[in-house]
Amino acid sequence: MTKLCGRCNANEAVIYLNYARLWLCKDCFIKFYLRRVEKTIDKYKMLRNFRVVGVAISGGKDSASLLHALKTLSSDIEFIAFHVNAGIGEYSRESEKKARELAEMLDVEIYVYRYRDVDGFEIPDFKNTKYDKRICATCSTLRRWTLNKLAREYRVNALALGHNLDDTVEIMLNLFLTGEFDQLRRLKPVLPPMHPSQVWRIKPLIKIPEFDNLYYASYSNLPFRYGKCPYAKGARSIRRKKILDIWERRERNIKFQLFSIFTNKLIPILDKTLPREEYNTCKICGGASYGDVCSACKIKQYIISLKQSSSDH
Repeated sequence: MTKLCGRCNANEAVIYLNYARLWLCKDCFIKFYLRRVEKTIDKYKMLRNFRVVGVAISGGKDSASLLHALKTLSSDIEFIAFHVNAGIGEYSRESEKKARELAEMLDVEIYVYRYRDVDGFEIPDFKNTKYDKRICATCSTLRRWTLNKLAREYRVNALALGHNLDDTVEIMLNLFLTGEFDQLRRLKPVLPPMHPSQVWRIKPLIKIPEFDNLYYASYSNLPFRYGKCPYAKGARSIRRKKILDIWERRERNIKFQLFSIFTNKLIPILDKTLPREEYNTCKICGGASYGDVCSACKIKQYIISLKQSSSDH
């Protein structure tokens, strides 16, 4: 028996949202999705009086949905796309291709930063080094540094990131279990700059489940990469997300509940009880750092010196 859309009651439903107990047709799902993003933006005053906003696009479904939704909802803001090519073989080539296609489709200027061209290394260079077992974390550190550098260079008022609900809750839960409460505070939907080198960071998709981004990108015919990074295979974060999925099937809306508890109850307590983060200025890049040299510059110095040493021999 054909299921009718729970909103328009006219078209055939193509998707069921368990957390909302709602069957939707394609058109009504797109409207439902955009309304949820808009409510998140409004609730946290994400766009404030910003005139130029940078958007980090990876080539995947989340950032594709992010840029498209922002362009649809905020026609008075100029958006600039930033893409980081990590040099991970075909994965990175396909990611950049899709990022460029998306930017062209949406008439958005895009700036691509390739580690190989600018810094002289690629993420695969970290294999068989002291960073071998934590390549994903290393890549994340370098990517954050690079996006902040691009945001600063192109003078955007804020940087929008495509973090979804599933990713956020998994990280929140892991940081809580490991007691890394300082890191937990950084997962707020909106992060103001804490150092002159930083810009505002906003996460408009932070309350959007991962599969909703997949459906939105697909129904909107957006170009995006389907495959996952080869280095993500076997990552503990993926196992934890699968556990959360099982939990969600047993207890509807548990991801939303965890997100609410962390952001509305735990993080405000941490803000009151933990000292305010104080940053030094990295003597190499001028960015925020806990010491004289930031983590990203230490990583870059290490791999560049390693490559130079190997080439000498």
